[in-house]
Amino acid sequence: MAGTKKAGSSLLFRLIAGIFIPILLAFALMAVILFLPINIGNFQFPSIKGIWLNSLNELGGASLKESTTSVNALGEAIIRQQGIDVAKQLEIYLKSAHKNTSPEKLFSTNDPALMEIVTQKVGKTGYITIFDTSNTMRYHPNEKMVNVKTVTMYDRLGPDFVKLNEKALAGQDNGGYYQWPDPKTNVLKPKYMYLARVQGTPYFVSASTWIDEFSQPAKAISAKMVELRKSYSDEYNKRFWLLLIILIAVMIILFVVIYVFASRSIVRPIKHLSEVADRISMGDMNATVDVNAKGEIGVLAQSIERMQTSVKAAIERLQKRR
Repeated sequence: MAGTKKAGSSLLFRLIAGIFIPILLAFALMAVILFLPINIGNFQFPSIKGIWLNSLNELGGASLKESTTSVNALGEAIIRQQGIDVAKQLEIYLKSAHKNTSPEKLFSTNDPALMEIVTQKVGKTGYITIFDTSNTMRYHPNEKMVNVKTVTMYDRLGPDFVKLNEKALAGQDNGGYYQWPDPKTNVLKPKYMYLARVQGTPYFVSASTWIDEFSQPAKAISAKMVELRKSYSDEYNKRFWLLLIILIAVMIILFVVIYVFASRSIVRPIKHLSEVADRISMGDMNATVDVNAKGEIGVLAQSIERMQTSVKAAIERLQKRR
């Protein structure tokens, strides 16, 4: 009987393992596909979560790049146009009444009409400066910079500024970037500067400001994408834990259902038939086959009943011969 119990327990275990383990592996594979990337050497299999997050990052990066490029180009055009406009205004002003006025006298008079031209803001924080063919600063919002040779600032302003300045002295209107520290943070940031010649005069107009003034909308888009990514990731993590709880609950329910089904429908009838067969082998011809099963187990029960009947009949024939 102990052997019967052991065999029944082993059969139950094998049945549960045979049904439950493939289901468990299927759920595990689904979890890996959904949430866990596989990286083995050169083989990489990203999860669906990773694909979505990477797509969101790529979308955010592409959006930021395109929007930044667009608004920077717009900012450059605004600065360039303002430099050209100020140069034209200064040209008209000088031709009207101050054509032969020396630079020292011209920019020291603080003529309201002249100040209105040269004190125009470029963007939010940018400004206009005026220098001449002697490479001398004739107007600057910072009075300490007035009448200073631009070449004396080359080390501070850097090679990019030098190239722009030299092109202007060579008679070329041009624009470009150079690095200049932000007074609030002292961090170097790119400034865009456009240099325009005041026709018929020895003067040049420089219009410049930090280009990131124009890229604030792009930064707002970038911040929004980061917020969306965080929101998506948080929601995904919530769904992950919810799905994990559901999967665990389903696995427990499946285990219970499989255990009950296998125990009642397969293992218990087989154990009963095994006990009946043992009793018959020990000479108990009155053992009852109490199995109401269909399929293979039902066939087995019928076979044991026939065997019981045959053995019982054979024993009765032997007894009569005696």
